[in-house]
Amino acid sequence: MKYTLRDIAKRANVSPATVSNALNGRPGVSKSVQETIIALAHEMGYQPSRESNRASRHVRLIIFRSHGMVVMDTPFFSELIESIQLECHRMDLELFISHISSKLDSDYLDQINAFRSEECAGIILLGTEMNETELKLYRNFRSPMVVLDNLFRMENIHSVVMNNWQAGFLAAEALFDAGHRDIQHITSSISFNNMTDRQLGLTAGLARHGLQLEDSMIWPVQPTMNGAYEDMKALLRAGKPLPDAFFAANDIMAIGCMRAIREAGYQVPDDVSIIGMDDTAICLACTPQLSTVHVFRQELGRTVVRTLLTLPQQPMPCCIKTQVGVELVMRDSVKSK
Repeated sequence: MKYTLRDIAKRANVSPATVSNALNGRPGVSKSVQETIIALAHEMGYQPSRESNRASRHVRLIIFRSHGMVVMDTPFFSELIESIQLECHRMDLELFISHISSKLDSDYLDQINAFRSEECAGIILLGTEMNETELKLYRNFRSPMVVLDNLFRMENIHSVVMNNWQAGFLAAEALFDAGHRDIQHITSSISFNNMTDRQLGLTAGLARHGLQLEDSMIWPVQPTMNGAYEDMKALLRAGKPLPDAFFAANDIMAIGCMRAIREAGYQVPDDVSIIGMDDTAICLACTPQLSTVHVFRQELGRTVVRTLLTLPQQPMPCCIKTQVGVELVMRDSVKSK
């Protein structure tokens, strides 16, 4: 009979991850427990295969921050990280989470070198705030790596992301179907790839109906609730006229802007309709409740773990880019004309 890590874990009354750590000499296991596990492995004639050995290792989640204005302790990222944890647990993998900041960490390059030499089931790089130049430092890792929440369309890197282009396109379709023709865009004043792709989708959706998104129709605001509120206040004070409708590239910016619009004497949706993106719980807590594009955060987390585990240890000649579909959710912030 061929025994597995699960069989040893059951006999030792520990998790498969603990068995893996003990057999591979990794920290986190007491000496007595390690000795017990090694003795059981010998007694049971355990023979690790390449596949079982790899599957028993940990996964490293690197949470990258450049400016820290997007990747924050928000419901979106909390739910996304929790879904990764749950999927790793289901696969009997331990998840190690590391936070890294290109601007604040004095040992930033040393940290990257440590990750580069790490041998594990794989590395998930949360690259929401990352640009192509910063990505160059994350090459030639010993373990397989998948970038999460940044498609890096033109880079030869595995990635898993929500379909940002589809989100903008769906918003354009919904606002057009509601009778709006002056449709403009609230986006982040700090550029990053997800925002660019949402704007491209919106532009394509408008073009389908003979409408254009001119530069003057872009409303750049900070990607935080208070920052969006202050920036929208300033734009309205400067005399920028409101359109019929907005697609705001995330819910946080949408709600901050809604507050500024209301304080300026306008009403949502009577004077201007708004669609956001992400569909976190905050959409139901605001007045009116926010129409938005739903992002399947649990599916994103599960997909990135499963993608990671299908990759071979050796580099592939091509890359895998997975986009998880999104869905429009209509609530009270859009009014038909």
